[in-house]
Amino acid sequence: MPDPPTNPSTDQRLPTSHLAIWAFVTSLLLCCPLTGLVSVFLGFLAHRRIVAADGRLGGRRLALAAIAIGTAGTVIWLFSWDAFGRWYLESIEDRIEATTRAVVNDAASGDLTAAGLAFDGVIVPTPDAFTAFGTAVDARYGSLLGVSVESPRMTGTTMVPRMETRLLFEFERGGPRYGAAAYSLRATMLGQDVLPRPRILWIEIFDPTDGELRLGEPPEVEGGVDPEAVEGDPDPENLEAELETELEAKLEPDQDPTR
Repeated sequence: MPDPPTNPSTDQRLPTSHLAIWAFVTSLLLCCPLTGLVSVFLGFLAHRRIVAADGRLGGRRLALAAIAIGTAGTVIWLFSWDAFGRWYLESIEDRIEATTRAVVNDAASGDLTAAGLAFDGVIVPTPDAFTAFGTAVDARYGSLLGVSVESPRMTGTTMVPRMETRLLFEFERGGPRYGAAAYSLRATMLGQDVLPRPRILWIEIFDPTDGELRLGEPPEVEGGVDPEAVEGDPDPENLEAELETELEAKLEPDQDPTR
């Protein structure tokens, strides 16, 4: 009695699509975010060819697995990069706040050497400028208790990145004050720290009553923006009015910003 005919339609007895194999192998290379997108593309292409072969080509499960793994890997990479980007920016802002608080208090206390170290090496104010700035800050406001970075934006170039930002100062006296500053982001030596070290280019405290206080001078051409440009309003009077309105909104109803 002859043997019953075998069924050659299963994947194990069909030639496996080389494209499906490559798609699956690529999906396992999770060290690079682009491989996930490549594996998804190859997986869809392989699956389409397998379906078009009408049962004469195997590897459908490999193609579907490549699509699933590649999609999951891409999503994980996107979330990871987003989380890293937020951590990176927040860490730089923390360093900027600490550097700014230190240089203002050092200048106010007369420690000009420590204050000068916080500035970019190419643009360090003179001792007289430090003394005048520190004396005015101490007389008007006292110690700087805290600094908040608001509306930061990156400027400069890829090789020489800079950050310009509006600042909200919390002083011992006189209540909150707005200001602005620019920083160069100096990269540290490889292996020491992944974060750049902010160095002050210029810093300014807005004071419509007693006059603005500025330490350092903003570059006139490329690489720097006037403090008014940080707000996007070239008119200083409009800028001060806008800052006062925002400041009042941040304060409690019964808190006097000039107290």
